[in-house]
Amino acid sequence: MGGSGGGSSSGGKDPRELRREIEEQLRQQELAAELNGVLGELLATFNDRDTQLVRDRLDAVDEALGDAAIDVDRLLFGGSVAKHTYVDGLSDVDALVVVDDADASPADLVERFADALRGRLALGDVESIEPGRLAVTVTYNDGTQLQALPAVERDGHTSIASEDGESWRQIRPHKFAEKLSEVNRANGDAVVPAIKLAKAAIAGLPEQHRLSGYHVEAIAVDAFEDYSGRRDRASILLHLVEHASRAVLRPTSDITGQSVHVDDRLGGSSSPRRREIAASLGRLAARLRGATTGDDYRRILDGGD
Repeated sequence: MGGSGGGSSSGGKDPRELRREIEEQLRQQELAAELNGVLGELLATFNDRDTQLVRDRLDAVDEALGDAAIDVDRLLFGGSVAKHTYVDGLSDVDALVVVDDADASPADLVERFADALRGRLALGDVESIEPGRLAVTVTYNDGTQLQALPAVERDGHTSIASEDGESWRQIRPHKFAEKLSEVNRANGDAVVPAIKLAKAAIAGLPEQHRLSGYHVEAIAVDAFEDYSGRRDRASILLHLVEHASRAVLRPTSDITGQSVHVDDRLGGSSSPRRREIAASLGRLAARLRGATTGDDYRRILDGGD
C-alpha cells in the first residue's frame, strides 16, 4: 500500500527525473529573481540620472522667453519629463510654449523664440540654437537637445504649426500623457519602468535602427492596452520589445493630433526601413530571451554590447 501511494504522488515518474525537474524549476526561479533584480538596479540608475538638470534647462528656457517680453501663457512639458519616462540621453525632451498672440504666424514665433534664446539664455553649456519649421532646437555641449515648440490658443483650443510651418492646427497636448497613465495604472504601474528599460536597450542598437522616445511610448500604449501576461520586469520588458518588433512594420497613430503618425519618416507599411528596424528589434528580443545571467542584462541595457 505504501508503494502504491508513493507512485501516485510522483505521477509515476522516476525519482531521479522528478528531482531534475524540481532542480530546473528552482534554477529558473533563481535566474528570474537575479534578472529582475538587475533590472531594478539599472532602473534605479536611470531614475537617478540628471532629470533635475533637464528641468533646470527647461526653467531657463521659460525664463529667457519671458524676459524677452514674449507673453508666455504657460509652459507645458510635452516630452518624456512630463510622462516620467525620461532617460538621460535617450529621450525626446520638448517644451510646448503657449503664447497669448493668436495673430502671430508660426514662422514669426519661431524666429522670436530663437532671438530671445540667443540673447537671454546662458550659453556656457549651449552648442547651438537653431530655428526650424516648427520649433527652436537648443543643443547642449553634452549632446542633449531641448525643443521649444510655439503654440497659441485659438477658439478655445491649443494649436501648433502645421507640417509646412505656414498655418496653425489644433492638438490635444495632454491626451497622450493621460492615455499612457491609464495604461500604466491598468498594468500595476509596470509600463513606465518598462519604457525606460526598453529605451536603454534600444539605445544600444545601430543609430539607424533606433526608435524615437515618443515612438517607443506610443508602441507601449498599444502593447499593454489588453495585456494579460506576467508583470515582473523581465517579462514585461521582453513583451514590449517583441511587440515593437512587430508594430514597427506599420505606421503608429499619434493620438495628440501633432501628426497623423508618429513615424511617418519610416515610410509606409513594411517599407525597407521598417523591415530593417523590425529585424534589429527582433534580434534584441532574442538577446533578452537568451539572457542567462544578470551580466547579460547589464550588457544589453547599460552598455549596448
